[in-house]
Amino acid sequence: MTDDITLTAEEAAELRQGFTYCPRCGSPMVSKHVYDRMRRVCTECRFIQFIDPKVSAAVMAEKNGKVLLLQRAMDPGRGSWCFPGGFMEIDETPQETAIRECKEESGLDIKITKLIDVFHYEDYRGGGVVIMYAGRVVGGTLKAKSEEAKAIGFFGPDELPEPIEFDSNVETLARWVDGKI
Repeated sequence: MTDDITLTAEEAAELRQGFTYCPRCGSPMVSKHVYDRMRRVCTECRFIQFIDPKVSAAVMAEKNGKVLLLQRAMDPGRGSWCFPGGFMEIDETPQETAIRECKEESGLDIKITKLIDVFHYEDYRGGGVVIMYAGRVVGGTLKAKSEEAKAIGFFGPDELPEPIEFDSNVETLARWVDGKI
């Protein structure tokens, strides 16, 4: 990822407030009560902006009784640990997203074994949904680090690194340690 296309936290938050001008015709947008909530509406062509949550997928990949975690090399949570995961692309399923993100961030191929849970979050970028899967490693070669990961490794229940980033990861790891996954 190049720095010249990355938004600051303030820019991302401002975008989540709605368009100033219509992306369809360029006319000013105003706030109006539409479909039971305030939304941005074009004054000319009546385009309505729906600010939807971002959808991401992550995987708790296991191998020999240990889970794969990576240390984040970027914000949010730079320096913290989490499962491989990321935002869905328009042309992929959530499962494909989890598989792709794991490969990109770790070098490992996984097979999804089950859905763990679906989580919601709010942060400076707006609302989002994380679809958390369980998986097992089926191939590939573990990378020492990548653009998104400073470090990566497998950890047993008694050797989890700290801090763990993202509530979805904290909750999933707690269930795993308790034997509920």
